[in-house]
Amino acid sequence: MEKGGRKMYQLFIEKETSFAPDLEGEYNEIDDARAAAKKAKAEDPTIYYEIKETDGHVNNYGELIATVVERG
Repeated sequence: MEKGGRKMYQLFIEKETSFAPDLEGEYNEIDDARAAAKKAKAEDPTIYYEIKETDGHVNNYGELIATVVERG
């Protein structure tokens, strides 16, 4: 990813048996992330998903700064 540039969307999936959400994939377009989330939800209606938007910037602790844009 280019520094300070393009947005990226991360899809996290959490199952009932999960301790924490797992990164399912990273996408350049939010529509692609939504399609993957809908597909996963259709396969297993008990999952919880979260789509986060980031541009690659990190905070003082080196953690990626991301904003939740959709949950389901």
